[in-house]
Amino acid sequence: MILNETQILERLLDKDPEKRIIITPFIHPEEQFGPTSVDVRLGTEFQVLKRANLTHMDMIRGPEALAAETLKSVASVKVNPTQPFVLHPGEFALASTLEYIRVPLDLAARLEGRSTWGRLGLQIHATAGFVDPGFRGALTFELSNVSTVPIQLYPGVRIGQLCFFQSVATRLPYNQKKLTKYSGKMSTATSAFFKDPEYARIREARERIEYTYS
Repeated sequence: MILNETQILERLLDKDPEKRIIITPFIHPEEQFGPTSVDVRLGTEFQVLKRANLTHMDMIRGPEALAAETLKSVASVKVNPTQPFVLHPGEFALASTLEYIRVPLDLAARLEGRSTWGRLGLQIHATAGFVDPGFRGALTFELSNVSTVPIQLYPGVRIGQLCFFQSVATRLPYNQKKLTKYSGKMSTATSAFFKDPEYARIREARERIEYTYS
């Protein structure tokens, strides 16, 4: 069941901390509430891939080397509220919500784009729109401009909306998962794919093959 605006408001004001949704700062509730969603705003920090110095990324190098390479391949940009971040056609950038968000254990959420921006060619996430029960932190936007003209993005503008879905309370909150990589982040978070255990298994298999045939 998807929560409507009254149910979302009740959860925002719930006296039980285990049931309470947290979205802060909640600047203009009268502008941010929809029938079954809450609009979220764009933060001030962006990360852009530096294509000029990156030929490819070897996905099965050691995690320390990949972490360092990932940081070197990304340019961090911080803009003031009155300055635009310009996303050019075909470009991809990471950003985050202005708001800190906490999802109770008996709710899941989805981050979706607003139709106003979709009609201009802005996509706010590639695949990662699902928010697990127990998530805490700023949500990451995966911004793509699929139009033919540049788009100016100002911090504080409502570019996304968050919907909440009722569920049975989870026994494995997102922030307690063994492989959690993004819990508690307060700003834009670069991909931490190199922490996934699959790559360690591939490295081990490759080393065994090389040892066998050496």
